[in-house]
Amino acid sequence: MRVENSSVIIWHDGEPMLWRAGAVSAELITADTVYPESAIVGLPSDAVRTTSLEVTPQERKHLAKSLPFMMEEQVAEDVDDLHFVSAPLTDEHYLVAFTRCDNLSAWIEQLSQAESLKFFAPEALCLPREPGECCAVVEGDSVVLRWSDSEGARVDLSLLSVLLDSLGESPEKIVVYGTDRAAVVAHLSDEQQALVDWRQGGWGALLLLADTRPSLNLRQGAFAPALPLNKWWGLWRTVAVTACVAITLQLVADLGQFQKLKSHNLELRSAIQQTYRRANPRGAVVDVEKQLDRQIAEFTGEEGLSAFTPRLVDVVTATISNSGRVTSINYSAGQLRLNLTAENFSAVEKIRQALEGKGLKATLETSSARGDEVRARLRVEVS
Repeated sequence: MRVENSSVIIWHDGEPMLWRAGAVSAELITADTVYPESAIVGLPSDAVRTTSLEVTPQERKHLAKSLPFMMEEQVAEDVDDLHFVSAPLTDEHYLVAFTRCDNLSAWIEQLSQAESLKFFAPEALCLPREPGECCAVVEGDSVVLRWSDSEGARVDLSLLSVLLDSLGESPEKIVVYGTDRAAVVAHLSDEQQALVDWRQGGWGALLLLADTRPSLNLRQGAFAPALPLNKWWGLWRTVAVTACVAITLQLVADLGQFQKLKSHNLELRSAIQQTYRRANPRGAVVDVEKQLDRQIAEFTGEEGLSAFTPRLVDVVTATISNSGRVTSINYSAGQLRLNLTAENFSAVEKIRQALEGKGLKATLETSSARGDEVRARLRVEVS
């Protein structure tokens, strides 16, 4: 993606300097420096090596993990001490850059507010380049140049001609940015001088034309920028504190409501038990509602059975209307056994007939006369 490359940080004599597009000179970086959002950190080319690597489709799947071992024979140092990154040039060729981990850590440490700087690339790859060109920028007695998509270096100005002669493929044009044309051209051969396209200025002038960002970023893996937690906290602190206070107050209110409901529940359970004991003072109390439901269920209508209470009203009504008196009732499995007293045997028969008239099957089981009254036992089918 093409983006504006408006500034770059370059090391001069071990100190990082900020170059802005169009600037005549670099700015010394201090704790008060505000970095442009598009700033790129150009790492010293003499400490960062770049090369191209041919990669098969099978190797491409695991390149991030296998890259140090693939490069092991090409470096003299222990790969555990090096930081490797890669970026695709084509489907089969990758640009690879590596440097010492302690160097990269030191560079990040040198930059104040380094967490806002997210793109680190070799300084040579920050130079703009067209196919067939070699681009160079002269800084005093040294020169940074780039001659291919993956290769570049920083050398002494006196070695520029030698380096150009050593290239495997001679450039068609040498674009040079600098401030003293005569001093630079004096170090080149006649053939090289003929290829020079001189452009007055340094990195500031170069950045006006550098509208491409390098394809490779060394700030990856263990060196990736950390999340800006402090910045986020500063932005959202008021909201977070307000939310915490609101949640705390809600929890306190919910806890108070819970305790209140718990107390009401205990009072209700106690009242239920007391009511149950008035109805059934004997036996263990395990689950008041279930126990009472089961006991009441015995007197409710089931499939094929009539409800007990309406039939009980019929029995009592029939007995009283014939000058009788119920002395005891026993109900079980749809049958009601009724003990009663009446004035005579005729009254008992009238009671039985009255029950028959209400649709109940009443059978006289026993009857006996005691004094001036008759006691009888009736079996009534409630079903």
